Amino acid sequence: MSVPAFATKLEDYSRKYADYLLFRREDGILEVRMHTNNGPMKWGAESHHVLIPAFFDINADPETEVVILTGTGDSFLREFDAESLQREGYLDADRLNERQAYDLFYQDQTRGPFMLLDLRMPVIAAINGPIHFHPELALLNDIVIASNNTYFYENHWDNVGLVPGDGVHTLFRELLGHNRGRYFLLMGQKIEAEEALRLGLIGEVVSPDELLPRAWEIARKVFMSKDRIHRRLTRSLLIQPWRELFTKELFSGMAHESFACMARWPRPRKGQY
Repeated sequence: MSVPAFATKLEDYSRKYADYLLFRREDGILEVRMHTNNGPMKWGAESHHVLIPAFFDINADPETEVVILTGTGDSFLREFDAESLQREGYLDADRLNERQAYDLFYQDQTRGPFMLLDLRMPVIAAINGPIHFHPELALLNDIVIASNNTYFYENHWDNVGLVPGDGVHTLFRELLGHNRGRYFLLMGQKIEAEEALRLGLIGEVVSPDELLPRAWEIARKVFMSKDRIHRRLTRSLLIQPWRELFTKELFSGMAHESFACMARWPRPRKGQY
């Protein structure tokens, strides 16, 4: 079979994104580990943007049949990279301009969830610890498992003081229901791993040591045991409701969040990023 001219190669993009993502592939299964200096990833201006082209390259790699997405250390996404945001002028009202506001907040976040939803191969999220923001990176996937030190906390309203409009308004409404979803978005609550399992946010809870071995076991037994076309078309079918909802609601949500940001930025915060 000839390789399409637009196909990507792991040896190329693994070097390109090495400061943010580390890759390991065996038998068609690609583990993608987010990191900052080989520790837990800190969410900043660069990491906010870099995942979009990275997953575009993953999607164009014909050698990858299943993706495992995980974090590093004891958290999945818990900390902001305040130095990165400050360096790029995103926390300074006098330096924040139209290009910064559009490129990071609106353009990136209206594309961000689709970097996952557009993947043609199944994705397993192996959540290795707390998530304070961008839970869609974990919860918009085919199989979601978590270590028992995981919890979910919604950072927008409670801490940063922003309209929770970058997709979490859709995500948690669908996963938790209307009333429970709104309660979670507004009340600064933490949902621990066992409760997340009971509520249907995740599929399994395991110990931190068991997390990645279990993800690889699922990749091999559940997905690689089927042929390529069944694997990919099942993914396409089951992920389609999320694609429709995010196409319908994400842009409006980001418009609301961005409009509110215009009135007053930087927003007052209860605590540190």
